[in-house]
Amino acid sequence: MSENYLQGNRVIAFQGKFQGKSGEVIRSEYSNPFQHGYIVKLDEEGIEEYILEMDLQTENLKPDDIDVEITELQKLINQEADKISGKVKKELTEHLSHLQNALKSQDKLESDSEYTYISKEMKRVFQDKSIKENVSLKKIKHYWEKSLK
Repeated sequence: MSENYLQGNRVIAFQGKFQGKSGEVIRSEYSNPFQHGYIVKLDEEGIEEYILEMDLQTENLKPDDIDVEITELQKLINQEADKISGKVKKELTEHLSHLQNALKSQDKLESDSEYTYISKEMKRVFQDKSIKENVSLKKIKHYWEKSLK
């Protein structure tokens, strides 16, 4: 199956060397005229790898997957609680709950608003590259952009 993945698309390798690994498309690349692939930044490893197009498929996240990602963000906030005030911790936790509810109710506008607040606030508070590169945030954004019309 031939797909034209764009930069930022979420994909999963369903066969080959990277089977079962998911990531974000960085760019399209031809290794020769007959082999088309993509440079994909793998989630767990955080490294970029060339993966043949025939080994990839679109990562279709489900609501349960998003619940897991929101739980991961809540864990991160709790782990980093000593770096933030109690008020900010409480606000982030509440906004994550609002985001989860907005996603479940298919409210794209509310999802966008909550996501924007959470991502900006986490970047501001943690002032850390790991927040910018946070896989959970990227998966949530991908989900609401693709699933909520």
